[in-house]
Amino acid sequence: MGTNIIIPENNQSSNSLEKSVHRPPTKNPALSYLASLNSKNSRRVQKTALDQIAAVLSNHRIEDSLAFPWEQLDYGTVTAIKAWLDAQYAPATVNRYLCAVRRVLKEAWRHDLISAEDYQRATDVRSVTAQRLPTGRELETDEIKRLIQACLEDEDNPILGLRDAAIISLMYSSGLRRAEVVTLDLKDLDIKNRQVRVIGKRNKERYAYLASGAVRALKKWIEVRGQESGPLFYAVVKSGRIVRFRNERLTKQEKENGKTPQNIVARLSDQTVYHLIDKRALQAGLVNKTTPHDMRRTFVSDLLDVGVDLSTVSKMAGHEDTNTTMRYDRRSSNVMRDAAEMLDVPYPED
Repeated sequence: MGTNIIIPENNQSSNSLEKSVHRPPTKNPALSYLASLNSKNSRRVQKTALDQIAAVLSNHRIEDSLAFPWEQLDYGTVTAIKAWLDAQYAPATVNRYLCAVRRVLKEAWRHDLISAEDYQRATDVRSVTAQRLPTGRELETDEIKRLIQACLEDEDNPILGLRDAAIISLMYSSGLRRAEVVTLDLKDLDIKNRQVRVIGKRNKERYAYLASGAVRALKKWIEVRGQESGPLFYAVVKSGRIVRFRNERLTKQEKENGKTPQNIVARLSDQTVYHLIDKRALQAGLVNKTTPHDMRRTFVSDLLDVGVDLSTVSKMAGHEDTNTTMRYDRRSSNVMRDAAEMLDVPYPED
């Protein structure tokens, strides 16, 4: 994998891209962009993307995107960024990186660091239009059953098993993203009406609905969790104790500045959900790699298979565009598979 972006030879500011700039937070375009994102996870992901671009544009002299001179980018440089990304990543990832660059340049214009004309010219780079098949896979009904069973048979930590079974049941029943699961509070759950209030991407609120099996799983978890307000899901240590509070994790800079860690609510991270699915899939003996997104993909595909209309499934999944939902529709693939079988290929049988 290449690590350098080839800057066009006529770019007069290539050397200036290697010089760090230090601005107050109120005048920092990268910081303004990140602050505009609605979730901690989005800010983390896009900060990583900006850091990576800043590093390669500066020949690794600037590793922190907050110190990068974004206003120095022009059309040629952004085009070079796109070409570099396109050689390494899938179209969706390329477009996510480009979106971050465009948004930072817009903040630079808002902060009066770049003219409107320079901003328009620098961002006049088209997104990648190629489309890939959805990542991951659909799980078979037996695989989901085995995942839940692996949790319920956890003799070493049955409390943890109840929690993980509830998370897996919830994710398959409602198609929640892992970042949505960890932001749920107990008050968001309405067992009586079999629904949960979800804050999704771009801070959009919706209700997700629960199958009877998911309701049973959540009731069992709440029996041991208790009715105290707070996150729906907490950390569970090896002894089976539910951890409701922990000391916050400080960055190296915060430690150097002498900041004292505060006692905060022990809400799960989305990475914890990723690891628990991976762990339970191994225990269940699933051969193929299994991720949290596979639960969501299976949720969408199964609903379409049983005849739920596309618009309804799209709303249930929290998709802004039904075209996103259509990518998970395997019915057309089955039709094409049956059609191919109707062709008579004259290869001799054994």
